[in-house]
Amino acid sequence: MAGTAPDPSDVPRTPGDAPTQDDFSSQRAPEPARGRWWLVLLIVLALVAVLVWRPWQADEPAPVPTPEVTATPTPTPSPSVTPSPSPTPSPVPPPGADAVFDPTTAATLFATVADLEGAVPGASGGVTRGLEPGTRPWGLPEGAGIEPASCTAAVTIVSAPPAHHDATSWQNDELTFEQDVVLLLDAAAARAAFRALVTTVDECPQYAQVVPGADGARWTAEPALEGQGVFPAIVHDVTAQVEGDTFQQTTGHVLVGNAILTWTATALAAEDRAEARVLLGPPADLSQMVERRALAAVRGLG
Repeated sequence: MAGTAPDPSDVPRTPGDAPTQDDFSSQRAPEPARGRWWLVLLIVLALVAVLVWRPWQADEPAPVPTPEVTATPTPTPSPSVTPSPSPTPSPVPPPGADAVFDPTTAATLFATVADLEGAVPGASGGVTRGLEPGTRPWGLPEGAGIEPASCTAAVTIVSAPPAHHDATSWQNDELTFEQDVVLLLDAAAARAAFRALVTTVDECPQYAQVVPGADGARWTAEPALEGQGVFPAIVHDVTAQVEGDTFQQTTGHVLVGNAILTWTATALAAEDRAEARVLLGPPADLSQMVERRALAAVRGLG
């Protein structure tokens, strides 16, 4: 209509006003850009999920921690040392083991009247001298012998004449107490003789003294026991038969230095061993009495 401005839509476009390709590109660019961001986001999310999941480690076992091993140093073996054996202590010798008695001191080994009266029940009322010292020679009566001959030392103490011999006795109506001492050249010789005597006593439970034209004597001995004192000693009970009479005796032997002391206690009126014990006392008590006197003799040597 005349006088009215034309509507822009109604204005005819000239070729120069036609939209170009750049116009379309500038108008559509936002749409493809928004699509790419979503794609990028999805890819990022997928990568995160894959990194968290780690599907390539699904079949691999979790590593087991290996304990740390500390090497223990092997000790170097010390050279073997063979211990040297401890020296065996030598036995303590008895007092007077090397004592040397002579003919003037041998008699100090004999028990005294006081010894007997204080230790022997049957002697408590007193005793008197029976055999004087120096009056009986060593050995067997002339023409006598011992059967078996291997048991001779059970009567004579030693098998060969000693360097010195002496004897004595004490008695009363109930008992006699006889003592013999033999001296050897030295203590070593006495020890050897004492060992032989002990062997003889052990091997001779029965032996006899045969005297031509007389009944002689016969002994039956019990096994010997070791003395309990400080000196080597043995003691045993013996039953003696002399000219038809039977006597209960206790006999002992003691080694003192170069001397061997032999003693015999005889119960004169005892019918058996029990009665003899009442008069003579136990063998151990008699042996201790003799050893006490022997110890005093050793100390008297100075």
